[in-house]
Amino acid sequence: MLEPVQYPVIAQLQAELASSPRMHGYYQLELVSILRLRQAGATQDEILNRLYERWAAHDANAAYRLACPPIRRPVLAEPSPSWDDYEYGSQDAHEALAYELKGGSGIGHTEDTIPQEKANELATRFFALFHAPRAYRGMGLGDPFYAFEQGVVLLDAQYAGCFLIIESD
Repeated sequence: MLEPVQYPVIAQLQAELASSPRMHGYYQLELVSILRLRQAGATQDEILNRLYERWAAHDANAAYRLACPPIRRPVLAEPSPSWDDYEYGSQDAHEALAYELKGGSGIGHTEDTIPQEKANELATRFFALFHAPRAYRGMGLGDPFYAFEQGVVLLDAQYAGCFLIIESD
């Protein structure tokens, strides 16, 4: 029920990102239709769970657990079944995405990966695909063999998209 959407804007963004590779990582960018899930009455959390299943690095997570088993079982309370703690204001998420796309000293790099103006433009073009989106960050979609997951997941009434930067120093 999560159908990839082949918008020319996504292909253009991917091509432009290919000309600005990350130092030690990669971009994850995809747009999917969630209209059928909405029509079937799925809640926001149910849709986010489906997106997590689609976009998280499950093979890498399994390999990581084999390579680095926990020393002891965590003694944490049961996690909340809601994604509410990961929701950000749309403007804050836009600014964060542009900042993270830029790279540079703000995230521990010696040089900018993408000039600030270009990073702002890329973020704006991605956000323009959505009407009044809800924004989520830090959802644990990244590959555990990389240190950082930055970027955003956006959802509106019809589409969901991820624009992530997965990298290490």
